[in-house]
Amino acid sequence: MDKRICAPVFSGSNDVDGADADYIAEGHLIDCKATTRPDRFGSRKEVHQLAGYLLLDYQDEYALDKVGFYLSRQGQLITWSTQDFLDLLGARRSLSELRAALSRTLRAPALAAPPQREKLPPHATQDSLFDEEGDTE
Repeated sequence: MDKRICAPVFSGSNDVDGADADYIAEGHLIDCKATTRPDRFGSRKEVHQLAGYLLLDYQDEYALDKVGFYLSRQGQLITWSTQDFLDLLGARRSLSELRAALSRTLRAPALAAPPQREKLPPHATQDSLFDEEGDTE
């Protein structure tokens, strides 16, 4: 496997409309950000995006051992081991268990739509389907 991969696609990417990360370098999943305000960096959205990429590698194809952000305007790389990252997010299950749970959730059949009302033939009315006693014909 290459040591550097730009725009890696994960086994679960198609489950979320083709998501791809910024890059992987030697087992490090890195999301690049070009913020002018690093003091405002680290929103829940950014962290969840990184976690999503980590979990979409269902088969551990990339053997990710670290995740992080590269702040391109500041030239700073911030990384965590995958376990430390999951611990900081409050995960109570292992990475492989979380990946399997995400896969099951995203690949589960959509919940069945509520039953549709039976359509009447074009010439019928609701009243014509019942006789005077309320029984169906």
